Amino acid sequence: MLHIIRTEWLKVKSYRTFWVLFGVAIVFIPAINTIVAEVNRNVKDQSKGIINVSLYDFSTVWQMIVNVNTNLTIFFGFLLVILVTNEFTFKTHRQNIIDGWERREFILAKFFWVVALSVISLLVTVITGLIMGSVYGTSSVSFDHFESVWFYFGQTILMLTLALLAGVFIRRAGLAIVLYLAYTMGAEQILVMLGKKYLGSVASLLPMQAADEMMPQPMVGKMIPNVDLYPTAVYAVATVAYIGLFAYLVYRKMSRADL
Repeated sequence: MLHIIRTEWLKVKSYRTFWVLFGVAIVFIPAINTIVAEVNRNVKDQSKGIINVSLYDFSTVWQMIVNVNTNLTIFFGFLLVILVTNEFTFKTHRQNIIDGWERREFILAKFFWVVALSVISLLVTVITGLIMGSVYGTSSVSFDHFESVWFYFGQTILMLTLALLAGVFIRRAGLAIVLYLAYTMGAEQILVMLGKKYLGSVASLLPMQAADEMMPQPMVGKMIPNVDLYPTAVYAVATVAYIGLFAYLVYRKMSRADL
């Protein structure tokens, strides 16, 4: 495994596009959350005591930060699509096999990026949460609702596995990114809306929606409970199942594809 990691590192070590997108993905997590926190603070100040809710207090900070971050994970997805499609564009996947790699090792190399980027996102989220809660919160450090961070970790793995699937099947960076963006940011929401209208709550078990349902909006979820939702465990199982399905499809494709 170490030689796989070393090879992947050499591929991105001097790759400027990778580091620019990686930097954007990392910086956006604290930056966007800071903007939201400042808006929340200004609303509180201008309401003159009518609104006295701090979204980044340690009673809600973990739920709030992961809800903001779910919209930022797509940048890690773009990054993974580019890494994967570059293998096909520059034929490095073929060269790896010629140099003695088994197809299984090439597949493991791509899943390494899924795990590595997910862990990095998790660590940045935790650090950002601690800082945001300390700066904008009104209570001492607490890990209440920290399970939301683990749900976010699962959602990140799901989105990156889907990005890997898009890259492996489409193989062209531009088209893969467009289709990945179209599905995650629009198409599935339309399917969920139509599905709930005609099929009921089962539509909430589509991939991205299932992951989102594990992380309800703080405050909003308490004021407007959704009785149609399944238990959180159901959405967690669905998320894991989709990760397994996407991983299997990637493995099957790369095991049988003509290099």
